[in-house]
Amino acid sequence: MVNTYNEYFNKLKAYEDLIKKQNNSINIIGYFRLFTFVIGLSVTVYTFIIKSYIISISIFIVSLGIFIYLIIKHDEKINKRKYSIALKEINEKALKRLNGEWKNFEDDGSEFKDKQHNYSDDLDIFGKYSLFQWINSTKTFMGREILKNRLIYPLSTSIDIKITQQSLHELAINLEWRQQFEAEGMLISNQSIDPKELYTWGKDRNELYTKPWLILFVRLLPCFTLILITLAYFTSLIDFKLPCFMIFFQIVTLLIGAKKRSGTFNSIYKYKDNIIVYLRLLSLITDKDFKSDYLRHLKSNLVTNEDKGAVTAIKKLSTMYDKISNRQNAIFIIFNILFLWDYQCMIAFEKWRINSGENLKKWFDVIGQFEALSSISNIIYDNPQWAVPLISEENFVLKAKRVGHPLLGDKKICNNIKINNDKNILLITGSNMSGKSTFLRTIGINLILSYIGASVCAETFECSLMKIFTCMRTSDNLENNISSFYAEILRIKMIVENVRTDKKVFFLLDELFKGTNSIDRHAGATALIKQLGEQGASGLISTHDLELCNLEYEYSRIKNYHFQEYYANNKLKFDYKLREGASTTKNALYLIKLIGIDIK
Repeated sequence: MVNTYNEYFNKLKAYEDLIKKQNNSINIIGYFRLFTFVIGLSVTVYTFIIKSYIISISIFIVSLGIFIYLIIKHDEKINKRKYSIALKEINEKALKRLNGEWKNFEDDGSEFKDKQHNYSDDLDIFGKYSLFQWINSTKTFMGREILKNRLIYPLSTSIDIKITQQSLHELAINLEWRQQFEAEGMLISNQSIDPKELYTWGKDRNELYTKPWLILFVRLLPCFTLILITLAYFTSLIDFKLPCFMIFFQIVTLLIGAKKRSGTFNSIYKYKDNIIVYLRLLSLITDKDFKSDYLRHLKSNLVTNEDKGAVTAIKKLSTMYDKISNRQNAIFIIFNILFLWDYQCMIAFEKWRINSGENLKKWFDVIGQFEALSSISNIIYDNPQWAVPLISEENFVLKAKRVGHPLLGDKKICNNIKINNDKNILLITGSNMSGKSTFLRTIGINLILSYIGASVCAETFECSLMKIFTCMRTSDNLENNISSFYAEILRIKMIVENVRTDKKVFFLLDELFKGTNSIDRHAGATALIKQLGEQGASGLISTHDLELCNLEYEYSRIKNYHFQEYYANNKLKFDYKLREGASTTKNALYLIKLIGIDIK
């Protein structure tokens, strides 16, 4: 922890110092540019007035050249400063993540919240104070989508998890590369733009612009017209009417299909700035020599069967974008008429689509995969003391030592847990606020971390592969006319149906059937627990119904655990430690008295 903190802190200071130097350089270049402009203009005007025309022109040309050079250098320094600022912000964010200040991070993935998902809402995967908000360092639309999918569709085989673990550990130790990759992504002008339209354009085809006769026509016609203009201007062989007619003919040619071409250009031009950044991201991936098989496999997707790389293709696409910039400019309109430039561009784009268009989504998804993996690797780098989970093929279900909730930071309390086929359902009792629900979420979120290949907040952690289902935060849905009790019933139904088809289900149930009377609640909970246990499912159930604890003596698969409170200086206290056996204490009446209700 200390080394990780120092690494981020030292990097932050280094980039702050670098930005100060860059600011000084930018200011100096600005002063030189102003000096060049004033002196150059003054000397040029003075020498012109005294009729030293050769000197005046020479001074003007030299001053203009220096001025343009300084403008270019000024822009280069500003771009480098933007990159340095991005790296500074990355390390600031990393320190905030370590200090527990990540709950103020802007991107919390709230739009991904789904109450119907089998666990994401109950385990705080998205939204305020969520796992996504804590780890996310993605900057592209693809990266956010892929990170979301990795969190809600975990890996399903131990081999895939092991391969992913290796790749995540490789990325974790390559901090410098990860931060460069993230910094490049921060330069995207519109990070939320969905490249779906660009993918569609890449797959579409317009055979007209592949026709040999059209290509030959639009290549030769401008040459012929320019020759006629030249002959008409410099000789008397050609009357100006003929080149004027040819120009008119080319204008008519441009008008044919102009609206459709403009629509095509406009639909893809909005990606121009993003394409430049995607190119840099792809370059970083292709230039890096990865060791793990999975990262090497991802990188291999950037090379087509013709051994042409994604970087080469996207670089060409970026150059082609430059050809359709400033299309509304008056000079461009003249240029377009003379050279049939829209046709030339459509032919070039069509050729590019044929060669590379089908690969766009695959290439950009590689960027997203690296972003998502880099986000998850933050967990490993920031918490070197956490355990690498062992995914077992044996019959036991879950065994953990000193497991805590990863999102609680220094406030977390760690406990031990063991669930196996003999005791596959743990019944957790305890008084209000004693830590039952938090413990259920602790186990659930650490299982999710295990299944995405990350390290877990535990000293040791071993589990088998299971599908996770939760029923914890059920509430009324007025729009669909669903009560909280019925919402809970629907969640339970989902779990029961999945258990019938797949025995490897791990459930987390918080206060079963809390929306009905105590008699029905007890009877329903008893029947459900027995059914889930008999069908091979495993999990944790928290409850205030102490009578359910008797099931341990009636049904061998159940084991009781509890949390308890204590009193110090006439105040209610909790240690949040999990203990074997049923709860023997209550605090509801004490809390009721605290709010001023007299109980006789």
